[in-house]
Amino acid sequence: MKEEKEFIYLKGTEELGEIIDFIKEHEAREIVLVIPRNTKCLLYPTNLEILKHEINKLRKKIYFNSEDERIISLAKQVGIEIFLEDFTYEEATKIVTDIIPPQKVKPKIRIIKEEPKKKKSSRKTIVIVGIIIGILILGGYMVIVNAFSSAVIEIVLKKQKMTFEEILILNPQITQPDLEKLSLPAEEIEIIKNHTVKQPTSGTKLGQAKASGKVQFSNLDPENSISIVPGTRIKSSKGYIYRTVERIYLEPKQSKEVIVVADNVGEEYQIDNLSESFTVPGLIGTYWEDKIKVKLVEPIIYSPEAKIVTVDDINQGKIKLENEIKLLIQDELKSRYKDYVIPEDINLIDFKIVDIYPSVGKVAKEVILTGTGKLVTIGVKKNQLTDFLKDIIAKENLKNNSNIKIKSLKINSLKVQNFDIKSKIATILIEGEIEIENSIDVNKLTKELVGEDLANLKHIINRYENIERAEVNIKPFWLNHLPSDPSKITIKVK
Repeated sequence: MKEEKEFIYLKGTEELGEIIDFIKEHEAREIVLVIPRNTKCLLYPTNLEILKHEINKLRKKIYFNSEDERIISLAKQVGIEIFLEDFTYEEATKIVTDIIPPQKVKPKIRIIKEEPKKKKSSRKTIVIVGIIIGILILGGYMVIVNAFSSAVIEIVLKKQKMTFEEILILNPQITQPDLEKLSLPAEEIEIIKNHTVKQPTSGTKLGQAKASGKVQFSNLDPENSISIVPGTRIKSSKGYIYRTVERIYLEPKQSKEVIVVADNVGEEYQIDNLSESFTVPGLIGTYWEDKIKVKLVEPIIYSPEAKIVTVDDINQGKIKLENEIKLLIQDELKSRYKDYVIPEDINLIDFKIVDIYPSVGKVAKEVILTGTGKLVTIGVKKNQLTDFLKDIIAKENLKNNSNIKIKSLKINSLKVQNFDIKSKIATILIEGEIEIENSIDVNKLTKELVGEDLANLKHIINRYENIERAEVNIKPFWLNHLPSDPSKITIKVK
C-alpha cells in the first residue's frame, strides 16, 4: 500500500529550527507543510535554502501548501515542490482521497422534508446566537489587537541649500543686537607690533672697507636687564676699538649676538682667534662693568673692498619690514581672534620706520631697519553673527508665514560697503548659504494615519512633499493596518 502523506500545520510563529525538528520527528517520507500567511522565518530565501538542505539530508520529500504567494514564489525559486500544483489531476485526486475520508454517494433524488415552524425558529436563534458570538469574538480580538499593537514611523525630511545676502551694520558703540536696524555690536581691535629686519647692502667702495665680525654680549646679572644701543664701543686685548651696528636688549642671564665694525680702516683690526674677549669702555666704573661680558663668535675679517649702504638697500629693507610686520600682525590676529569674523578690507595697518642704521653711503655689510605697525579694525564673534543671521531669517519666515528650520549656516564673504574711521562703524554685505530642513506637523500626520491600511500609507506619505522617505515598523508583524489608538503610533523625525 502506498505510504500516505503526512500534514504538518504551522502556527506561523515558529523559528526555522523548530520546523526542521517537526520534520525529523515525523516518520512519513512525504510531508506537506501547511503554512499560514506571513510566516516570518519562511520569507527569507536563505532560510528556504537551509530547509531544503536539511530535508535532503533526511531523505524526505516536502511539499509547501500556503495561500501566501510570497512564500510559494520563494519556494519555487529554491526548488521546493508545491502541494497539488506539482501533480497531475489523477495524482491529486488520489492524494486527496488518501487524506479525506470517503463520502457517501449522494442519491440522485433528494427528499426535503418540511420542518416544523418551531424548529425553524430554533435554527434562526442558533444563527443569531452564532452571529452574536462571532461579533463578541471579533470585538475581543480587536480589543486585544488595539491593546498590544503599536507602530513606529521614522521619517526623513528633505533638506536643501539656499544662498542669502544681507546688509548689516557692525557698530562698536552698541551693546545689544537690533533686528529692526540690522545692527550688531562689534568689538574694536588694535594690535601693535615692533620689528627689526636686516637688508644686505649692495654698494661697493674700494679702499674704504673696515674689518667686521660678530661678537656675543652676555648679561650675568640675575635680576636686571640692560639695553645696548647701536654704536656702543668694545675694546680688544690689543686696544683696538669696534662698534656695534644695532640695538640689543638683554634680559637677566641672557646672551645675544651682534655685528661689530672696526673704528678705522686697516688690516690690523682683523681678529681670527675666537678666544678673544673684549671690554666695554662705556661701562667702566659703573654697576654693569663686571656684569656684561663680550666674546668673539665669528672672526673679524678685513677686506680692501667695502660694502656700502645705497638708497635701494633702504627701500628694499622698508618693503621687507612692512611685509614681515603685516605677517606678524596677521598671525596674532588669527591666534587671538580665531573665533571672530573680521572684514579683511578694513584691516588698516599704520607703518612707521623708527630707525635705519647705518645711513646711505656708510660702510656696512647690511643695513638694519626697525619699525612699528599698528592695526585698527573691528570684529564680531562668529557665533553671535551666525545667531543674528538666523534670527533675521526666522523673522522673515514668520513674516511670510513659512515654516523652515535652519540646519546649518555658512558665511562665504564679508564685503565692506562703508567704514567710518572715526566712529569705527562699518556697513557690510554678507554672502553665504544655509541648509534648511522642512518641518512637519507630527500631530496632524498621526491623525491621518490612525487605523489606516498599510496599502494606503504610501499614498498619505506621498502627499507630503517635504518628506524624503519613511520607514514603518509595526507590531505584531502580521497586522496589515495601523493602530486605531493615536497614542500607539510614534512618529520619529530625522
